[in-house]
Amino acid sequence: MYSDGKVLNDNLITTPQKMIMCPSCGHGFWVEHPEEPFITYEKPEAEVYSWNTWRFFGINFSDNRGKMALVNHYKTFLKKSHYDPKKEIYLRRFLWWAYNDLHRNHQHVRLKYFLNGFMSYGVWRCNRRMIIEGERLFLRNYKGFTENLKRLLALLEKHPDEQIDLELPEIYRELRQFDKAKELLEKVGSRTHFTNEMLRHSKWKDARVFMVTG
Repeated sequence: MYSDGKVLNDNLITTPQKMIMCPSCGHGFWVEHPEEPFITYEKPEAEVYSWNTWRFFGINFSDNRGKMALVNHYKTFLKKSHYDPKKEIYLRRFLWWAYNDLHRNHQHVRLKYFLNGFMSYGVWRCNRRMIIEGERLFLRNYKGFTENLKRLLALLEKHPDEQIDLELPEIYRELRQFDKAKELLEKVGSRTHFTNEMLRHSKWKDARVFMVTG
């Protein structure tokens, strides 16, 4: 789990995908009640597109071109149509996560992740290069990132039922409004590891997304 609320399980996001794009015609459509894909080892009677071509628009998450493609998909969806607040919040939350994916595991650039045996030198070096490149892309697109977060913040404050735990202080922290983030966090009734970590990063004036558990 990451500070922006994104949760991964075996490197797959656990939040259901509701905006789908047909791999054949490129038409995007909304799935009101998404279901888990049906898994079978039987050969289908008709030609079908595999789940990987539907999942997040067939994007390859192993390089920064795929990650930027995901950012651009969500930006396009938001420009193409008017959505009710609930759907717009969903899309802007996913756009926020897509921007953060560019430097989500930035701590892995540190030498200790190779020295402690966490990964081989080849994997560490490859990851380091990709994360540094992703950080540059993130900074190049920082204006779009902040514009999306400000709009998401306004929507969530207007529709508090759509907020997820500690989402508002995290948005303020990533917008570099550290005092506001600390103010909200200090009002939280019960202190948890998550709350304490967010307070710590706010005091450090660190605006990057970080891993909470995992």
